[in-house]
Amino acid sequence: MPHIAELNLLSIGVVLVTSGFLLALRPSNPKLGGIFLTALLLFIVLPVDDLALGLVDRAVSIRYDLYVDCFDQFFGSPSFFMGRLFLRWHWFQNVALYLYVLVPSVCLSLAVLRFALLSKAEAVRTVRTILFSCLLAYPLYAAFPVAGPRYAFPSFPVDPPGRGAPHIIHLQALPNGVPSVHMTLAILVLRFASPWMWGRVLGTIFVLLTIAATLGSGEHYLFDLLVAVPYSMLVLYLGGYSSAAASKRVVAQEMEVGVSAS
Repeated sequence: MPHIAELNLLSIGVVLVTSGFLLALRPSNPKLGGIFLTALLLFIVLPVDDLALGLVDRAVSIRYDLYVDCFDQFFGSPSFFMGRLFLRWHWFQNVALYLYVLVPSVCLSLAVLRFALLSKAEAVRTVRTILFSCLLAYPLYAAFPVAGPRYAFPSFPVDPPGRGAPHIIHLQALPNGVPSVHMTLAILVLRFASPWMWGRVLGTIFVLLTIAATLGSGEHYLFDLLVAVPYSMLVLYLGGYSSAAASKRVVAQEMEVGVSAS
């Protein structure tokens, strides 16, 4: 879906140019400055991500897919099950994969919303946490490289692999399986959209569709998604949500915004 992926650059570019123009008119507005820097960072992160993944791929040729697949087989190989559903229901596949590809645009939209409605400090914490979720994954990819079932098993999604002794394999495929950053970002979107009722509803739908897309596309195993949960907790901690007092302050502020918006 390359034409859909280009929409990320388009949406980021629109926000970057618009916020830059408004910032030139109102240079003392800190929230406009935050939105501009957020769009600029995302504009840089997208190509850097491709470069970093390519470097990890060249540095590490082994893959642990067969070990992860053994774990998934205990749960009925859900990626193969979801992949077969995608083959049957193309509309479901298209909706899920569109959101899967457009996750950078979703994160940017959420950051803009939080800059507009919450304090600058809280919005900065949001952006910092989202960036951490992307950047901290690279050493994990190198330490435990997993490609995904569509790359490890040519029969995906029709014929799940049988049980066998797991072993290391060599694949020419990006090792960005564990953790699933898409799943991590979906969890963060739900967390950061929670001040608003519509945000909780849309955030939950986004998480469910991300689960479907990550599995059904063959990019991830169930194991990858489960690892994304503690990984999300880690990046939230590192992003500035570690203090109980700070958490209470943020929740109070978000509840105030949620009440005023309802």
